[in-house]
Amino acid sequence: MSKRISFLVLAFVMFTSFACTGPKADLGSIVTFDYTGTFKKSGEEFDTTKGKKPLEVVIGNKQLLKAFEDKLLGMRKGSSKSFVLKPEEAYGARDPKKVVEIERDKRFTGVELKNGSTIYAVNKDAKGNNVSTPLKIVSFTDSKVTIDYNHPLAGEELKFKVKVVDVKPFDDRTKVLTQADLDAARAKK
Repeated sequence: MSKRISFLVLAFVMFTSFACTGPKADLGSIVTFDYTGTFKKSGEEFDTTKGKKPLEVVIGNKQLLKAFEDKLLGMRKGSSKSFVLKPEEAYGARDPKKVVEIERDKRFTGVELKNGSTIYAVNKDAKGNNVSTPLKIVSFTDSKVTIDYNHPLAGEELKFKVKVVDVKPFDDRTKVLTQADLDAARAKK
């Protein structure tokens, strides 16, 4: 019996060694992966690439949450991982100061208000680009609207299942990162 278990363990180790090949994900790597995100507490799915194209990112280019990127480091093509991000690693704690009551004025003309629904405010960032901010309608009257502009995932522990589809080393597409950026990021590791 123990020889059979030893054989199965050896077969598993050999399989996983061959299945996860190629370069390791590192700063500047182009990583393509599938994922599913669920709320840790309820198990409810909030995002996935199932039925969609896998996500492709450049590690270190701030396209993902830093803690999520950190979990991708060292992964190879074919590898899988599950992990949990705490609120402080993801979208922060819920801030009660971000629930405010405002006048129901012309900004709401033509907007169907419904408790619990999400509307979007469009503002300009420091560079003049349009930025869309989700606002949850908490309640409303004829003259007031209470909105919550916490990130929809704020205060939540988020569980992710990730499977790496491909890892490509640093190349011309990743040159948006400067060598100083890469050096500084590596120094923090």
